[in-house]
Amino acid sequence: MRAATGVLGAVLALLAGCAPSTLSPMAVRLVPGNPGQVTARAGVRTGPRLSVPLQDPEHFQGNRAPFSTPQWAVAYDGDMLVPLGGGTGLHVGLQGEVGCDEVEATCPVPVPGYGLSLGLSQYLQLGDVSLAPAVVLRGATDFGFGAKGGPSSILGVEASASLALRMEGTVVGVVPFLGVHRLILTEQRTASATYGGVALAGQFDLGGGEFLELTAGTGLVRMRGVEDWWVPIFGMRGSP
Repeated sequence: MRAATGVLGAVLALLAGCAPSTLSPMAVRLVPGNPGQVTARAGVRTGPRLSVPLQDPEHFQGNRAPFSTPQWAVAYDGDMLVPLGGGTGLHVGLQGEVGCDEVEATCPVPVPGYGLSLGLSQYLQLGDVSLAPAVVLRGATDFGFGAKGGPSSILGVEASASLALRMEGTVVGVVPFLGVHRLILTEQRTASATYGGVALAGQFDLGGGEFLELTAGTGLVRMRGVEDWWVPIFGMRGSP
């Protein structure tokens, strides 16, 4: 057993594990979804690695270089919207980090960390306008192998609201969000951070039940003892 654990640790180290990123807004709901079946989405999105200024300060550049790694990350992101009736939906999400550097040997293989999310949204519609407030819980970890920006684990809660306008074959909207997160850096060291902002979103009907969802926006990270920094938000997801 010890040998197997050692081999697993060596493999994860070779994979250049990354501290988990925070992908927000977590519950984008521009359309009601099919009331009779689960709606799945998968793709890539970007977000901050909140642990970097504390665990890897020499590589933290803040607003001087908002696209720099490892403070800014790209991660695989997928979720399922499970209809519960009456416009209420259950969101179940999964994320896995892409490589941390501009040139990363492990790309595009997902590397630690990984994250899970679970939340609820309520879809309200008046004509061509809809509103979907949501609350989501999330957790993510690099299992202690966060060579870039870690190690760290994150627990958080996020509130958001998807305000959308439906047009023929397209739905466009705006999604403000605010999340409060607890970073677990070591057994004795923790920190808190807030991450809030707004994303513009669009969902495009490709026919045959296929769709493409695009998001773009910005968020602001606030953390005690660290300069506030802005985070570019981009995302592309579709029906898997």
